[in-house]
Amino acid sequence: MAFGRAVPAPVKVSFQTFGCKANQYDTELLRARLESGGGVSVDDHREADLCLVNSCSVTAKADQECRQFVRRLLRENPKARVVVTGCYASHAPESLRSLSPRVEVYSNKEKEGLPACLGFEVAPEVWGLSRFAHRARAFVKIQDGCKAPCRYCIIPQTRPDYWSKPVDHVLKEVRTLVDAGHGEIVFTGIRLGLYRGRSPEGKSEGLAALLARVVALSGRFRVRLSSLEVTEIPDELIHLAAGTDKVCAHFHIPLQSADDGVLKDMGRWYRFADYEDRVRTVRRFLPDAAVTADVLTGFPTESEAAFETTLGRIEGLNLTGLHAFPYSPRPGTPAAELEPLDRAILQKRTRRLISLSESLTARFRDRFRGTTRTALAEGTGEGWTDNYLRVSLPAEVPAGTLVPSTL
Repeated sequence: MAFGRAVPAPVKVSFQTFGCKANQYDTELLRARLESGGGVSVDDHREADLCLVNSCSVTAKADQECRQFVRRLLRENPKARVVVTGCYASHAPESLRSLSPRVEVYSNKEKEGLPACLGFEVAPEVWGLSRFAHRARAFVKIQDGCKAPCRYCIIPQTRPDYWSKPVDHVLKEVRTLVDAGHGEIVFTGIRLGLYRGRSPEGKSEGLAALLARVVALSGRFRVRLSSLEVTEIPDELIHLAAGTDKVCAHFHIPLQSADDGVLKDMGRWYRFADYEDRVRTVRRFLPDAAVTADVLTGFPTESEAAFETTLGRIEGLNLTGLHAFPYSPRPGTPAAELEPLDRAILQKRTRRLISLSESLTARFRDRFRGTTRTALAEGTGEGWTDNYLRVSLPAEVPAGTLVPSTL
């Protein structure tokens, strides 16, 4: 890795993040590290000396949005350095470089050394966050990497290396962020359920063991788990969540399809019965929990019958919300070789899933009308309950505060 030219301090830096919570954490860590080396964060990219973009490549739309934003940076700030990192930078670096000779591209593997490459002398102790900019909740990335066999997904190519944050580092970071006023900590990772962090005793600990240590910390705060694959939710984890108010009653479990044939074609490693079992187990021990899902529709082998099966099974499970999105072929994946479905079919199916999601969410919310739950204040007159319902709160309640709220 080549080291870049030294930069004079202070350097004004703007940040733009596309994609997942793990990417958002990575950006905040880069912000903290660059600030320790003389950088000054600015919100307006037109005022920046250095414009840093952390890209996503989970869909073709994500690629397009990144390219459009980089073109905008080049046009609106002709003197700034434009630096792109993240998954799109890892997957298609030449596509970004072709936009302009001014575009500097660094892969995910180069992200750790990016400040030095840009000429910043970073304080060695900046390995975690002490605050999360402009947010009531703070993300803590505890895991990275995925090697799943999904035939449609580019992420195993852009983030292939498994990594878990050491247990004592997680505990220290949570403690620091809670003390800074963040009432909710969101644990995030690419495959969160594969967390295997080194404990202070030198042993490898999984997610449930880590959570047990975290909930034992003093203070009024809670932890939310960002996303867990269905095969990575052991009973131990569910029982732990059921026994404390410091773990949010919310499980986001990617489904993608409820048709076994489509799941097999996708390269997913479970079947609908496995998914149904975990959802029903969560509901048995946490009857008020929200269970949300990702659903990918329009996979090339998804027939109309398979789609109807997915709709019916989701409604039968009574999930509480969906992140529905249409399939888009990712170059370099096996599924990209398949004949795609007509775009109109994808749009129609996506609309039906969104409509179903709205109905499921409304039904779930109706269950709790008149009840009181703990909500995290956003500082804007709104907040979120532990089971992921939006509520109205007095505007004067400080951001990051946990308060009772009647729905």
